[in-house]
Amino acid sequence: MSACSYVLFGARRGMTILMFHPYLFELYLYQRVSEMTMTNQCNWCSDELAEEILDQSTVMEVDAGTAVMNPGDPVEGAYILELGAVKLFRICGDGNRHVLYLLRKDGMCALSTLTSLTGGTMDILAEAEVPTKIRVLPKELTDRLFVENEEWRNMVLHSIRTSWQDSMGMLDQVAFKPLKGRLESYLQTHSQLSDRQIVTKSHAEIAEELYVSREAVSRTLKTMENEGMVRLGHGSIKVIDIQESNCQS
Repeated sequence: MSACSYVLFGARRGMTILMFHPYLFELYLYQRVSEMTMTNQCNWCSDELAEEILDQSTVMEVDAGTAVMNPGDPVEGAYILELGAVKLFRICGDGNRHVLYLLRKDGMCALSTLTSLTGGTMDILAEAEVPTKIRVLPKELTDRLFVENEEWRNMVLHSIRTSWQDSMGMLDQVAFKPLKGRLESYLQTHSQLSDRQIVTKSHAEIAEELYVSREAVSRTLKTMENEGMVRLGHGSIKVIDIQESNCQS
C-alpha cells in the first residue's frame, strides 16, 4: 500500500493506523487545509473567536476610490479590514474633506463599531484607498460579543485607542510639522500600500489631504526629487529614498 493510502493519528496508548482509500484521504486533507485556511484568515484574534466570526460574518470587496460608508449611513455591526486600506474623512460645512486617519490591514473601524453599539448614523466618510476586502460582522453578533467575550471587548477598546492616537498624530503633523516632513510621512505611508512603492495621487489630492496649497506641495516635491528622495510622474510619485527616521522627526 502506498504512503498516501493511510494517515496516522496519535492515541493515548501508542499509535492507531487508520486505512483510507487514496481519494478519501485526499478529501480529508482538503477539508483540513480548508479549515486551517479559514481560521488563519483571522490572524487578529484567537482561533475560537475566529471560528465564530467567520461563521456569522460576510465579506465585502470594494475598488479603490469607492465609498464604504457615507455620512448619514446607518451602521449595523463592525468592519474589519482583511486586505487593503480605508481612509476616514470628516466632511466640513464648506464641503472640504479632512483626513482623520488611515485604516489598514487587520484594523477595525472604531467609529463604525461605536456607532453600532450606541445607535445612530455615521458622521464620517470612509473611502477605500486601494482595492480592499472588508469583513462585515452583524450587529447581533457584535453586541453579544461585546457583553460576553472579553477578547472581543479588548479588541474594540484597543481599536478606539489606536484610532484616537492616529487622529492625534494627524493633528500634531498639521500643527507642528513642516510641510516637507509631513510629505515624507504621507509618501512613506501610502507607498507601502503598493508593491512598487508608488503613490498614485495628484498634487492637488495630496494638498487637500495635507491642508495646504497645491503650489506648496509641487514645490516641495520638486525639492525632494532633486534630493533623490522621489521620482515624479504624471499622476504618480515613485518613492526612492525616504528614511523612516525622517518621517518621525
